Amino acid sequence: MANETRSKTLTIGWVLLLILGILLAAGGLGSLAVAYRRSGDRIAGVELQRLAELSPDLPDALRARRATAAVLSFTSGVFLVWIALVPFKRGERWAWRAVATSLGLGAVLSILRLPMLDTRLGAGAAVFVLVWVVAALLVSYRDFK
Repeated sequence: MANETRSKTLTIGWVLLLILGILLAAGGLGSLAVAYRRSGDRIAGVELQRLAELSPDLPDALRARRATAAVLSFTSGVFLVWIALVPFKRGERWAWRAVATSLGLGAVLSILRLPMLDTRLGAGAAVFVLVWVVAALLVSYRDFK
């Protein structure tokens, strides 16, 4: 019965991480498409073409920042998919710790935008990732003790 419980909780954990990885990768590709399409993007409700009136290079600089964040989301998602499907699924202890430190800490650092930058923009995604990671790690915790 203990092995059956372990396998169910481990399965729930790696499936949650797999879904999160797919969502991160898909979201990154979607955001990258917005950055590279060069139209329809808004910052704080202002279209980037309007910001070009302040500085002609400003829209491209903002698109480049978006592209960097999008690529990091995509690569993190792909990496998480691999971690979930191989070492986490096998119950390798290092995989649990790697997910906790990389995605958990990364989400917390992103949530610091609330007090440090006094903005909620983007915080929802970081909270979503943190909650999803914590759920996956808690449900599978005893499998990695």
